[in-house]
Amino acid sequence: MAFYKRKAFEDERISNMKNKIYAEIYIVVVVISFISTILKYFIFNLGPASIATELTILIASGMYYLYRSASLGIVSAEVEMHDSTNKWSRQKKNILSSIALGVGIALVFGINSAVQYAEGVNQSITYFLLTTFVSLLIYLPFFFIFLVVGNQTLKKKSDNAINKMLDEDESGDNDEKY
Repeated sequence: MAFYKRKAFEDERISNMKNKIYAEIYIVVVVISFISTILKYFIFNLGPASIATELTILIASGMYYLYRSASLGIVSAEVEMHDSTNKWSRQKKNILSSIALGVGIALVFGINSAVQYAEGVNQSITYFLLTTFVSLLIYLPFFFIFLVVGNQTLKKKSDNAINKMLDEDESGDNDEKY
């Protein structure tokens, strides 16, 4: 059963170099999946069924990274580092990003609707305002929930993980008091 034996010690430099290689492999896999998705869907005009594997790889790896970084407390550390070095906090940036994305997509859809489907100036103004307003109602809450509430949830989970780690470290020996 040599497969289950672990070495007594491992060089930290070698472990770090292996981790760098694994990170590079991950980036290569994500880039290849992304390029494959673009080529299959947009260039070769294949259907959504042909890109299911690539989308699964991209979405699952992103979800796994979010889960692991939150459960190890990395998200809280990143937010604290960001907030200490930048003028605007991460939460303010997420709020502004969600508003900008929601308004941007609403304007694009409104302009597209006015240009492509309207006949005349009055109808194009009506289509623009109607499509922009409805798109704002749909996309603004979506991006707000996705960016702001999602990041707050991840940070809370990360804070809980850090607090749990700190509680486990504080127990110590009974002899430490003396």
